Amino acid sequence: MKRLAAKILEICLNCLYFFFKLKKSQNRVAFISRQSETPSLDFRYLIDELKTNYPQYEVVVLCKMIPSGLGGKIGYIGEMLRQMKALATSKVVVIDGYCILVSMLRHKKDLKVIQIWHALGAFKRFGKSILDKEGGKSSATAQAFKMHNNYDFIATSGDKCVPHFSEAFGQPEKKFIPIGIPRMDYLTDENENSRIKAEILNAYPALNNGKKNILYVPTFRDNEADTAELRTATQALVNQVNYSEFNLIVKHHVVDTNLEEIYVDSRMNVQTGQRFTGTDFMALADFCITDYSSILYEALLKELPVYIYCFDSNKYIDERGFYIDFWLDIPALYSKSAKGICDFISSNRRADENKEAAFKADYVNKKFESITGEYGKLIDELIRGTYDNRYNYKS
Repeated sequence: MKRLAAKILEICLNCLYFFFKLKKSQNRVAFISRQSETPSLDFRYLIDELKTNYPQYEVVVLCKMIPSGLGGKIGYIGEMLRQMKALATSKVVVIDGYCILVSMLRHKKDLKVIQIWHALGAFKRFGKSILDKEGGKSSATAQAFKMHNNYDFIATSGDKCVPHFSEAFGQPEKKFIPIGIPRMDYLTDENENSRIKAEILNAYPALNNGKKNILYVPTFRDNEADTAELRTATQALVNQVNYSEFNLIVKHHVVDTNLEEIYVDSRMNVQTGQRFTGTDFMALADFCITDYSSILYEALLKELPVYIYCFDSNKYIDERGFYIDFWLDIPALYSKSAKGICDFISSNRRADENKEAAFKADYVNKKFESITGEYGKLIDELIRGTYDNRYNYKS
């Protein structure tokens, strides 16, 4: 039944799309996302690159999350029509997640689709790697809705990510470009980090107290029982920190509350907001605590010591699974207790530096001074039809 419904949907969408494709393709680059209501860091960097160095190309940005509720979903049809127009009239489309129209529609031959996945590295299993498993789609649904089809290029942050992403997307390795993703420029840009640090301190002046900053960025839990356990573990960490030496910044996942909590002198005194990302807070962090989030790659790229607060590891790891060995491969220190994590930090302990360097070289290898600039060249050459496959992965 589901396959039949998907097939009918596909036929209807392509019939409608046919009329959009009657319009001539333009020298246009479209950015499409349902991950957030505003362009991601990767999108912003690429958009700025195109507007600065390739002003001859028009840029269209369509970022909108699918609303909850029947009314919101019906209203999203208008956004899908805008996406159709962009797909039919652009030479290059950049996405950062699954887009049903990209995968299900029959596109013009001159359209090139670049997938820049919204997470660094290869960490938690996703996409086609977890079909018919807890947290994943059914294989029947994936096939019916042609999940992750029609990509011409798929970005990764390092060579060792390619085999894992190839499995997740169900795409051949030759389609991958392991040249990094634009946010890696942001993470290593001293001027940008100074700017965002100043913005954070302006918003939270209490952080400008000379103490070292601990950043805790847990991933989301997808059911109430697991979320409640996360709240309890987070409160244990809040209670354990020595505020005479450290500030604590807790940044919740965007899918959860997106809330940031700032503790500077007492666990009872907390400032909250929704102004910055976990990546932003790394501009002034001295230590990074996470659990099963790929943000650990960003922390390592910024040369922050990483600590894994794995209070629910038995349950989480069994349910989801990872592309790498969670216990052996990650250059981090682990503890299931808040006290263990805080003891590591108080004694200034971190993982072996050689292990950190090797891991970064494999998974977040910044091969170019400006990764964003290389994407600008790629998009320009794709539009002009001169791209020579130099970025494509070669095993």
